[in-house]
Amino acid sequence: MDDKLTLILFLIAPPIAGELLLLFLLFRYTRGSAKKLGWRRVVLFNLSSVLLLLFLSFAGGELYYRFIYDTTDSIAYTKVSQQWGSRYIVVNAAGFRDNLQYALSVTPGKRRISFLGDSFTVGHGVKSVEDRFPNLLRAKHPEWEVHLLARLGWDTGKELEELAKYQKSGYQFDVVVLVYCLNDVADLFPEWTRALEELQEDAKRGGWLRRNSYFLDILYHRRIAARNPYVKNYYDFVKQGYEGAKWELQKQRLNAVRQLVESGGGKLVVVTFPFLQSVGKDYEYEPAHDQLARYWSHLQVPHLDLLPIFVGMRPDQIMVNPYDPHPNEFANTLAAKTIDGFLVDFLKTNTAPIP
Repeated sequence: MDDKLTLILFLIAPPIAGELLLLFLLFRYTRGSAKKLGWRRVVLFNLSSVLLLLFLSFAGGELYYRFIYDTTDSIAYTKVSQQWGSRYIVVNAAGFRDNLQYALSVTPGKRRISFLGDSFTVGHGVKSVEDRFPNLLRAKHPEWEVHLLARLGWDTGKELEELAKYQKSGYQFDVVVLVYCLNDVADLFPEWTRALEELQEDAKRGGWLRRNSYFLDILYHRRIAARNPYVKNYYDFVKQGYEGAKWELQKQRLNAVRQLVESGGGKLVVVTFPFLQSVGKDYEYEPAHDQLARYWSHLQVPHLDLLPIFVGMRPDQIMVNPYDPHPNEFANTLAAKTIDGFLVDFLKTNTAPIP
């Protein structure tokens, strides 16, 4: 951080010094003189001052977002978020963000816990993998073999597709934990898929300045996110995924996940995360949680809803940042503690599959 501040001071000090020199010369020129400045000099001085202030504002914003602001956005499409990913995301040979390699067969004498999920499981916005809930559980339970079958942007359809590939490749199931987020129904909405593709393509376009400026890039995309109807109303249309035909289709897909895990000799359990930006006494997505709980009970699949541990907390306590509602390190710690008790109780009554 000291090197970054030094660089910033080095870059902005010359224009600030130039502005002070200009003010000094103007004072020397006008002091003791009754003669008024010509309007052209006044206009030129004011214009140069405005341009200098604009330059300083841009330079300050550019330096801040390029070198200091080190975090993510919700869908990882700004230059700042992409730079964050290049700094902190390291994948193993299987293509998953982790600091160890995975084997197809369960290690003798261990229980395999495979977390199936999306960016919540990946730890989007969490700099160290050791601070996300699967790794916290791995550290606490060396007798477990903890794997993450998760990538950014996966919805239920993609999770089902990828899980089938793992089974065909010979990956051995034991306990598969579906880490469910309410927006896992988003792929049932073609309009959202198109909107996301357009946002990602738009991030690659633009003039030279926006393509090379972190400051302009983040300002542009925040403006687009605020104006795009599908991004702006994203959480509202997600609720429609738990109504009518969309919900019936989602139930079929969730049941297909259960059947696939069981056909591979494993047991499915589910952990549901709430929308962290909305938790509170008036949490409007509770009906979706209730529907999921009833359906998992109907399928006799053990289910842990994490909503109770986050209710009453301020979003800034548990979110990565105001523009990224993924769980931060503190939220991951809370989740790990609750999931730990849930899995320990489950394993007491469920034996491991025969190798």
